Amino acid sequence: MKAAYLKQPYMYELRDVPIREPGDDEVLIKVRACGFCGHDNILASYAAKEWEPFGHEFSGTVEKKGARVHHLKEGDSVVVETSTFDPLAPCSLNGRPDLDDSGPSFMNMKDPSMGFAEYAVVPAVLCIKFEGMSFEEAALMEPLGVAYDLVMTADIRINEDVLVLGLGPIGLMALKMAKSSGARRIYAAEFSKNKKRCELAYEYGADEIIFTDKVALPDYPFEKGGVDKVLVTAPPQTIGEACEVCSMGGTVAFLGISYGEGARVSFDSNTVHLRKLQIRGSNAIPALYFPKCVEMVKSGLADVSRLITHRFTLDELPAALESYRKDSSGAVKAVMVSELHA
Repeated sequence: MKAAYLKQPYMYELRDVPIREPGDDEVLIKVRACGFCGHDNILASYAAKEWEPFGHEFSGTVEKKGARVHHLKEGDSVVVETSTFDPLAPCSLNGRPDLDDSGPSFMNMKDPSMGFAEYAVVPAVLCIKFEGMSFEEAALMEPLGVAYDLVMTADIRINEDVLVLGLGPIGLMALKMAKSSGARRIYAAEFSKNKKRCELAYEYGADEIIFTDKVALPDYPFEKGGVDKVLVTAPPQTIGEACEVCSMGGTVAFLGISYGEGARVSFDSNTVHLRKLQIRGSNAIPALYFPKCVEMVKSGLADVSRLITHRFTLDELPAALESYRKDSSGAVKAVMVSELHA
């Protein structure tokens, strides 16, 4: 079968690799759609020193199942969680499964394919059945779950002012959910060159967009002098600025993984102390909210299909991802699909 591999800097290739039979607790998935994630971009830009398979935002159909798999059958449409919790872990038994990172995970399997491939072998417990939406919409359940965790971490209340810092797919999803959560006014911050992302931000409910390449965030004239909540999906170095624009008692919720010096953040401790701010990290591992995310899409609360600006087949992947990377004005989300429709 065909599987895509990457290596920094921005090198992609398709390989013919064998696919093993699923184990007793696994299933073989025929991949129907797979999204290109910001983490994939980190691997492609500088983190992947050797060739490796990639892609973890994917959906498909069950092709084969292991002997102990009883909740799935061949032909089922499923979306794959990146990981789940161990129900017997002490923190799970104490009512905090969100704190367990020892359960089954797809992220580290890589044997020999991941989501950007024709097939992938997956622990059956990670498969969530769905109906009533497309495979490409289902492939976005992973980033939608990340956005939902960020909004939950921020704990947005009715009539609060919210700033979304960074308008990638997760930032845009979080913005839409913040609006639905009762935010009074929503500000969004992004570079002015990213025109499609800014356009979608307005459509999803942003009241104002701050072009951070034209004005320093702390200098922006917020209506109430600051905001109650900041959702940071931009690089972690922006957390300091996020603190500067928080009102008394505000919260900065952030997500994102950086490597090396990029992971180090500085902020004015006096600002945090005197304004009684909270800085909260969001981490959607283990995945907890896939069924809820499926329902959000089916109900129309999360319109994820509008985020997809680039569609391509597996055979087109190397050229398509390079084109996506260079399209700073129009790029939001790239998704591999099993076939393109006119």
